[in-house]
Amino acid sequence: MNILYYYWNENSKEDCAESMERLGHKVKIRSQKMTGYSNDASFSEALKKEIHSCSYDCIFSFDYFPLLSIGAQEAGIPYISWVYDCPHYTLQSETLGNSCNRVYVFDYALSEIYRSQGFETVEYMPLPVNTFRLDKKLSGKSGKYSHDISFVGSLYNDDKNFYDKITYLPEYLKGYLDAIIKAQEMIYGMDLPSQMITPEIFREIEKYVNADLGEGFRSIKRDVICDMLRKKVTVNERKNLLSLLGKNYPVDLYSGSKPSDDMNVRYLGTADYYWEMPEIFASSKINLNISLRSILTGIPLRVIDILGAGGFCLTNYQAELAEYFENGRELVWFESPEDMLDKADYYLSHDIEREQIARNGHEAAQKLFSYDVLLPKVLAI
Repeated sequence: MNILYYYWNENSKEDCAESMERLGHKVKIRSQKMTGYSNDASFSEALKKEIHSCSYDCIFSFDYFPLLSIGAQEAGIPYISWVYDCPHYTLQSETLGNSCNRVYVFDYALSEIYRSQGFETVEYMPLPVNTFRLDKKLSGKSGKYSHDISFVGSLYNDDKNFYDKITYLPEYLKGYLDAIIKAQEMIYGMDLPSQMITPEIFREIEKYVNADLGEGFRSIKRDVICDMLRKKVTVNERKNLLSLLGKNYPVDLYSGSKPSDDMNVRYLGTADYYWEMPEIFASSKINLNISLRSILTGIPLRVIDILGAGGFCLTNYQAELAEYFENGRELVWFESPEDMLDKADYYLSHDIEREQIARNGHEAAQKLFSYDVLLPKVLAI
């Protein structure tokens, strides 16, 4: 196929485009910046000219862009969107139902929500990894990295942690929300905000918090509030779990977010996705995953990237893990902070078992999550 690939500075362009070409497709990458997701006359005109300049079979992007859907709909070609951000609010665009759309989300529960709302343009697809590239790269590791336990990811202790900015709620309401957050930190595999933010509670919150996405988007104010709570849970959880591990073992953190002094971790700055992260994953005895709680059932990209690099992954429980893996065979999941500590202690001292699990995980990544396996399904239009 002849594919127009829209690049917005995401991490996966090189891996995806390389895999498309290896599978026999022709790819042209376009990267013009948008000034708005739903309305940008200059972008739309340039996209229209690009489409008419060449016989494209489809437009492709990671994440969903309403302007691309509008352009594809007018041109009569499919628009393929593979979403790896969660939450991803452009999915609330009124364009989501356009007949040109083929939208893939990696969270099965989320795909079912959209399909229950009548959006047959949305389907489930797990996230991919370029094992072809990683195997080639890691055949000659630099030896620069060596970690007992490492975590690569954001702490979310920044200006986008909106819950901490809401300091004006009535005490009874703030106490109720704080209780949901505290309870959710102790529970995996069940989403409390969606159950505990009842219509009555939401009407109370709405008096104080504006959560409207604006013109051209469906109203999902309650979902935005739930996501705000889920993110706060993640902020607390990442700090608490890393601190707990750091009191007992050497823990190294790669993040754009600096940890507080009481976290007991060694902060090593950011890690480049393409060049540095694979070696970190391959060179760590234990790679930790602590999922963003907005991911309801899906497997985060971090998990797939760890396995693709041949690393050992210790992750919180997510429902879809059991659909693809056996606990203790390809990776290891924990169901409480105490369980995490016990398993970290065990696998740090059992090298042979840990290394075999990492090999099994890499094999699973090759068979189930490689671009070569998933792209043909995504591009089957």
